[in-house]
Amino acid sequence: MTFPDTGTCMKCHASFGKNRPSIQKLAAYDKSKTAVPWVRIYTVLPGVSWSHRTHLDAGMKCETCHGNVSQMQVMTNVKSVNTMVGCLDCHKLHNAKSTCTTCHPAWAPEMVVEKKQ
Repeated sequence: MTFPDTGTCMKCHASFGKNRPSIQKLAAYDKSKTAVPWVRIYTVLPGVSWSHRTHLDAGMKCETCHGNVSQMQVMTNVKSVNTMVGCLDCHKLHNAKSTCTTCHPAWAPEMVVEKKQ
């Protein structure tokens, strides 16, 4: 998984939550154009390609997966984004493409199945 650019976060956090220590740290990273040293709290399975950028470019809002972020002290998930059924349910709900190669790039070696001769 990839993380959104700090500028994306600061579009909202410039006006709310700006007195929270965690948001002040985020603002400092954004101002210095330094990548946040995020600590990964969950992962997707091998062979799966997932990106915040793809979802943000498709018009998804942070709240879709994370809930009411403006009211949170710490970011959490309200949708399962690390299971196949969670992804497929959301893609169906939002009429998004859900072919195998949407999340499993065809080039991924672990996705190649050899034919028996």
